[in-house]
Amino acid sequence: MAAARLCRIRTKVCVAPSFGRYLQNQLWTRSWKKEDVRPPGLQSQNWRASAVNHCLGRQREPSLCRCHSAPTAVVPQKAVEEKTEEFKLVYRFPGIKYCRVLSRLKLLQTATTVVTLPPICYLYLQDQVSQTILLYTTGITLFAGAMLYGMSYFFRRIIGLIYLSETGCTVKVAHLTFWGRRNDIYCPIETVMTLDEVGDSKGELLLQFKRYNSTDILYFTIKFGQIVDRQRFTQIFGELESYSR
Repeated sequence: MAAARLCRIRTKVCVAPSFGRYLQNQLWTRSWKKEDVRPPGLQSQNWRASAVNHCLGRQREPSLCRCHSAPTAVVPQKAVEEKTEEFKLVYRFPGIKYCRVLSRLKLLQTATTVVTLPPICYLYLQDQVSQTILLYTTGITLFAGAMLYGMSYFFRRIIGLIYLSETGCTVKVAHLTFWGRRNDIYCPIETVMTLDEVGDSKGELLLQFKRYNSTDILYFTIKFGQIVDRQRFTQIFGELESYSR
């Protein structure tokens, strides 16, 4: 019996230190695991914050680009809307086609005289052409240039066609250029002066087309022109009973 009791006491004594060491080791391992887990958690939070900031930064950059690129995208859209807007013919001048032919013939004549002048000068220096021919050719060239300037100045201001948009807000005017080509002018209807505001007399052959925002003056004729839409013509230029006589 005594031997059995001694064995029990020895086992208790041996087990107690081992159990204490086991608890101490568990506490140390748990504390080490806690200390080891915290830094990755902090690193993951920092990484998420930096990732969110980076995404926000990338989202802000396109918005800035859109803000800067917005005005350039609006201007072409407005230009396309003006060109695609439908216009109704209001006034037509049939003689504009003859003015176009004369303008191009005058350009051809002036170009021909200018090209022939240098050879005449060379032949005169070689004593193969008299001074009279030289002066005659020079005079024709100068006269052709003056006539070209005068005719182009007149033809470029003759209106061939007048249109009005379906909304009644924009007026389109077609006239000739220096080279005899067509040129269209778009202007708001509120900038066009009426016939009473222009101040032309009742019996004038050419009436002025003036705008408030431009100093350029164009001309059209009611006597030789055709008013296709009288209602829209009145909407642009006002009453024309006294001018159409």
